[in-house]
Amino acid sequence: MRLLPALMAGVTIGFAGLANAGMGSPAQAQTNQTRAFDIQASSLSRALRQFSQQSGVQVAYSTAIASSVSAPAVKGPLTPEDALSALLSGSGLHYSFTASGAVTILGAEPVTGSVKNSEATVLETIHVVGRGGAYEPVEGYRAESSSSGTKSDTPIIETPQSISVVTADQIANQRATSLSDTLSYTPGVTTQSGGFSRMVDDFMIRGFNTASGNTGTLRDGMKFQSNVYDGGQEPYGLERVEVLRGASSVLYGQVAPGGVVNAISKRPTAEPLHEVNLEYGTDNRKQISADFGGPIDEEGVLTYRLTGLARDADNWVDNTPDDKKYIAPALTWKPDDETALTLLGSYQHVDTRFAPPYLLTDITSGKISRNTFTGIDDFDTYQSDTYTIGGIFEHTFDNEVKLRSSTRYFHADIQWNYMMPNVTPISASGIMTRLASERAETSYGITSDNSLEYTFDALGAEHTVLGGLDFYRRSYDSHRYRGASYSTLDLNTGVSTGSPNVNHAVDRGSDSLGDQYGIYLQDQIKFDDHWVLLLGGRHDWADSTTKSYQTGVVTDQRDNAFTGRAGLVYLFDNGVAPYVNVSQSFLPQVGSDYLTGSALKPNEGLQYEAGVRYQPVGTDLQFSAAIYDLNQKNVVSYSSTGNAYQLGEVQSRGLELEARGEVGNWGLVAGYTFTDAEITQSAKTAEVGEQVALVPKHSFSLWADYGLDDLGLEGVRVGGGMRFIGKRNLTDSAIDNGGYVLFDALATVDLGKFDPKLDGLDLKVNARNLFDREYVSCAAIDGCRFGEPMSVSASLSYKW
Repeated sequence: MRLLPALMAGVTIGFAGLANAGMGSPAQAQTNQTRAFDIQASSLSRALRQFSQQSGVQVAYSTAIASSVSAPAVKGPLTPEDALSALLSGSGLHYSFTASGAVTILGAEPVTGSVKNSEATVLETIHVVGRGGAYEPVEGYRAESSSSGTKSDTPIIETPQSISVVTADQIANQRATSLSDTLSYTPGVTTQSGGFSRMVDDFMIRGFNTASGNTGTLRDGMKFQSNVYDGGQEPYGLERVEVLRGASSVLYGQVAPGGVVNAISKRPTAEPLHEVNLEYGTDNRKQISADFGGPIDEEGVLTYRLTGLARDADNWVDNTPDDKKYIAPALTWKPDDETALTLLGSYQHVDTRFAPPYLLTDITSGKISRNTFTGIDDFDTYQSDTYTIGGIFEHTFDNEVKLRSSTRYFHADIQWNYMMPNVTPISASGIMTRLASERAETSYGITSDNSLEYTFDALGAEHTVLGGLDFYRRSYDSHRYRGASYSTLDLNTGVSTGSPNVNHAVDRGSDSLGDQYGIYLQDQIKFDDHWVLLLGGRHDWADSTTKSYQTGVVTDQRDNAFTGRAGLVYLFDNGVAPYVNVSQSFLPQVGSDYLTGSALKPNEGLQYEAGVRYQPVGTDLQFSAAIYDLNQKNVVSYSSTGNAYQLGEVQSRGLELEARGEVGNWGLVAGYTFTDAEITQSAKTAEVGEQVALVPKHSFSLWADYGLDDLGLEGVRVGGGMRFIGKRNLTDSAIDNGGYVLFDALATVDLGKFDPKLDGLDLKVNARNLFDREYVSCAAIDGCRFGEPMSVSASLSYKW
C-alpha cells in the first residue's frame, strides 16, 4: 500500500486556500520565513506537534516512526526547514515538502522524487499534525488548536470536550456585527434578537444562560464584564471566538453549566499587516475600520497591533442610531525566545437605543410593527463607554517550566433610559401605555490568572501538568428609577401624551461587590501514542456583598465548592478520535430562600458527554458529534407572587453535529442541534415538564462559499448560508414562539486579479436575512422582540 500520492494530493487541497489568498507559493511562504521556535526536548510526536503549531506547517508522519524516537530541543530564529532538520538530526528519518508547503516525515526505503537528505517512502499508518496555534490567525474556517478547553495550546482533536472555533475569516465573510452574529452558525448556541444583541452579549448554551463574565462570557481566557448590560464585544477586534460547551468550572470557576464563550483578542504580528475597510449599507450604514500590525524595531523585539472601527448608522427601528467607536492597541515585548509580555487595551463607545420587549399577543395581532419606535425622543438612550487594559506575561525557565500570568482591568459607564411598554396590552384602538425607566450604572472587573506548566515523561506516559490560581473581582453599582405616572403612545398617529416624569426619590438599584478565588490543577496524560487522559480539579471561594438602595438591606454571601473533570480520548491513525468526559459546574446565587429563610446555595451542574471527531488524513476538514446529559440543581425559581424558592432543577439532553473546513475551492461550516432542555422542578407547577424558554429543540445551519477560479473567474468567491431555528416554548403561555428560516449571502472579488494596478483591493457584498423574513424572538410572553430585517452592505478593503 502506497499512501504518498494520495496524501500529497490531499495536503495540497488543504492548503489551496492559502494560495488563493494572495500569499504566493505556500511552500515559499511557510518554509523560507524565519520564525522564533521554542520546541522542548521530548518525544518526536510531541515535538512535531509543537513544530506545526509554531511554524504553521501541516505535518504527516507514521505513528510507528514516532513511537520510539526522541527529538532534541530546538530554539531560536530559524526557517521551518532548518528547524525540522534540527528536530530529525540523528534519528535516521527524513522529510519531503510538497508544493503546497506541507511536509511528510519519511522512512528509509528508496522512492522517486525530491526528498531532503535521502530517498524514502511513507510507512502505511499516517498521522497529520495541523497548522497554527491557539492564539494565531487561521486561514479559512477550521482551527487546529484551542486554549479554551485546557488553558493551554492544545489540539482540538485531543480535547475530550465539545469545542467550536469561529475564525476571523468566518466573522468577516458572514459580516458578523455582534458576538451573537458571530455564533449564529455554531451548534448548541441560542441568541436573542439583533435589536438586543447590538448592545448585549447574551446567549443560551445547551439550554442555560451565559451572559456576563460572571456566568461565562470571557476574553482571552479570563472573566470579562461584571454585568450583562456593560456593552457587547466588537467582533472586528477578535482573532477568533471559541465556544466550550458543557460544565467548565474546573477551569473558570463560577460559570453556568452550559459552557463558556471565549473571545480571543487580535495580537501583535511578527509580519507587517495593513488593512483598511470602507463600508456602506442598509439604514445609511457608514463604517470605516482598520487593522495594522508588525515589528517596531529591526530585531522584532517590539511588535504592535492597532485595530479600530468607527460607525455612523441608523437602525431598522425608527429614530434609533447604531453608532459605535472602537479602538484596541496592543504591544508585545519579546527580548528572547523564552520571554514575552503583551499589553492589550481597548476603548469602546456605543450610542443607540434599547430595544424593549413587547407582549407576543401585541405582535401577533399586528398592533405594532418591527420598525416602530415606542419611546420618547428626548428621553430614550443607551450610551456606554467601556475601557480595558491588561497584560499577558509568559516565561520559560531553564528547566522547561512555563510561567503564564494574565491580568486585566475592565470599566464601564452606562446611561440607559427607555420607556417600558407592556404595562397593559395595546388597546384595540392602538394605544400603548408606557412607564419610564432610568438607569445610571458603573461597573468594573479586575481579573488575574497565574499558572505554571511542566511537561515530563513518567511511567511510560507524557504528562503536561498545569497548576494555577485565579482571581476575579466584580463591582456593579446600579441606580434605577421609575416614572411616577404613565404616558401613552398612539401607534396609529405617533402622538405621545405625558412625559417620563421620573421619580428620583426612590432608587430601585443596588451596589454589588464580589470576589472569587480559585486554585486548579490539571494533568494531560498521553500514552501509547493514541490515548489522551485529562484529569482536573479545582476549589473556589466566592464572597459577595449587595446593598439595596431602596431598603438599605445589605446581603452578604459566602460560598465555596470543589469541581472536577475527567476525560479520555483515543486517537485512531485514520483521524477518528472518540472521547468521553464528566465535568461539574457551580454558580453562586444572591439572596435567601423564602421557604427556609437561609442563604441561597450555589447552582450545581453535572455533565456526562460522549463524542467523536474525525479529521480525514490529508484534508483540512473536521467533523464532530456529541451527545450529553447535563443537569443543574438548586435553581432559583419564583412563585406567582414573586417569592424565591431554591427547588428548581433543569435537565438538558442533546445531540450536536458540526462540520467545518475547506475542500478545494469550497469553504464549509455546518451544524445541527437537538436540545431537550426540560424544567423538572419549579416553584411554578405549570413550568414542570416544559422546555426552557428561548431554546428550540431543533436548529440547523449551513454556510458554504466557493472560489470560481476553476471556472475562469480567478479572485471571485460566492457563498450563502441558511439558518433554521425551530419553534420555542413559552413556559408562561400555551402559545409557542414559531420557528423560522433565514438566508444569508456573500460575493467577493479580488480586484487585483483583474487589473494589477488594483492589487490589494477587495470588494465584498453581504446580505443577511436575504428574503426579509419577519420573525420574533421571545424569552417570555411579555419578553418578545422583532428579529433583524434584510440588511445589505458593500465594503471595499485595501491590504498591503
